[in-house]
Amino acid sequence: MLKKTIAIIILIIGLVLVLSPFIKSGIVKYLSERDSVTNYSAETIDKNQNRDATFDFASVELPSMSSVVKGATDYDKEAVVGSIAIPSVDLSLMVLKGTNTANLLAGATTMRPDQVMGKGNYPLAGHHMRNGSMLLGPLMDVKEGAKVYLTDLTNLYTYEVTKTEVIKDTEVSVIDETKEPQITLITCDVATETDQRFVAIGKLVSTEKLTKEKEDKYFK
Repeated sequence: MLKKTIAIIILIIGLVLVLSPFIKSGIVKYLSERDSVTNYSAETIDKNQNRDATFDFASVELPSMSSVVKGATDYDKEAVVGSIAIPSVDLSLMVLKGTNTANLLAGATTMRPDQVMGKGNYPLAGHHMRNGSMLLGPLMDVKEGAKVYLTDLTNLYTYEVTKTEVIKDTEVSVIDETKEPQITLITCDVATETDQRFVAIGKLVSTEKLTKEKEDKYFK
């Protein structure tokens, strides 16, 4: 009886180990898709933008099963400040203020407390998961000339990708403020532990009021 019980326990542990990547991906997929910026008002987004945020780069690590589960409970709706879409690679994510473990499991995160959409450098970070279609993984396929759409539910900011490159994780100057308005998108170059980052930079090409038609087209 004892041997049978031990065998069952070992089998269960084995199944958990085998299935954990799929379970983890499922939770992250749920986190990034369960909410949409269209569920918020422009007034709420504006209030969220004026809230304090946590920028804890040192604590960010590859999503483990425990961090994914913790992120599912720590996700803060008051961190949502907008949305980003890159139709050419089928990317659509909420933008959250503050780079920390919980926010990174729900969307793309801002990297400086003073950044403003449509002005200067607007850097965003995001995870690159084993499932390349999740979170900021699709960024790896973006090409020069691709359009990037960003919104705070008041305005629609359209950027055009002008450059992609792989840099060392120590090259933090990419998030510094710039004179010309641009967007800087950053993710790991691979889905495993790495000291390199894939970066896509885009120039601002237009700013306009967000219409219901374009909200539904890019951010629904």
